[in-house]
Amino acid sequence: MDADCLTDDPVRRDTVEVDVTVLCDAVAVFPEPIAEALPGWSPEQQAWTESEAPGNVAPDGGWLLHFHSYLVTSDRHAVLVDTGIGPAGGEAALWLGTTGRLPRLLESAGVGPAEIDTVVLTHVHLDHAGWNTDGDHPRFANAEYVVQQAELAHAQDSATYRNLIEPIAAAGQLRAVEGRTAVAGLTLLPTPGHTPGHQSVLTDRAVLAGDVLVHPAQARWPELVYVYERKPAVATTSRRDLLRLAAETGLPIAAAHPQTALSGQATGVAGTACAGGLLRL
Repeated sequence: MDADCLTDDPVRRDTVEVDVTVLCDAVAVFPEPIAEALPGWSPEQQAWTESEAPGNVAPDGGWLLHFHSYLVTSDRHAVLVDTGIGPAGGEAALWLGTTGRLPRLLESAGVGPAEIDTVVLTHVHLDHAGWNTDGDHPRFANAEYVVQQAELAHAQDSATYRNLIEPIAAAGQLRAVEGRTAVAGLTLLPTPGHTPGHQSVLTDRAVLAGDVLVHPAQARWPELVYVYERKPAVATTSRRDLLRLAAETGLPIAAAHPQTALSGQATGVAGTACAGGLLRL
């Protein structure tokens, strides 16, 4: 097990009882052929996806991406895990040719922006931080935004950092953490590889895994590398660690881009949120 991954008793959970609501910010076709995005993609993996995870297959056989955020609520906290692709005109929306709908989904879930007290960013990529801000100000004015220090250091020269993190820091709402950390009754787990400071969120309902698994086939073939992983070998270790955690605890893995949550046995365990936008895990 990599020293930066799930160390010191990964089964132990410093969590409280929560509800987890899936918020499907958008759906879009990945703009590159799947065999380029996932080098080594095989006919067997394509056939498996068409059979077992057809919601991730575009009409032309390409890769259909779902962009999920997660609302985690307890009797004390309202936590948002990732903030999606953002509004029309934003960098992610322009890249994907679609527009996020997270504010409407939160309203449908009965939660206003001011009620969110914690925003956890799994990592600082534009399709996970798109609704961080409202212009030059934090969209969630009462929230602490929590990011791994290693991720901030990695991302600090990027446009995403300048546009979507610096306004948070300027408002005094950015919290950097290091390693496994308890936040708002949840447990943050370092799961590096996709980015150096990628983190996942352990709840009593699910493991919210960000981009540890970008495609459902990676639950069956964890060695399947995504071309944009910064450290593929480390990312593979993180995938194996989370799959083992899911198998040991019985918790589903709810990642950002697969249509459904996944089990440690690589089978779908929940319906899609993307038809109506909301789904309770």
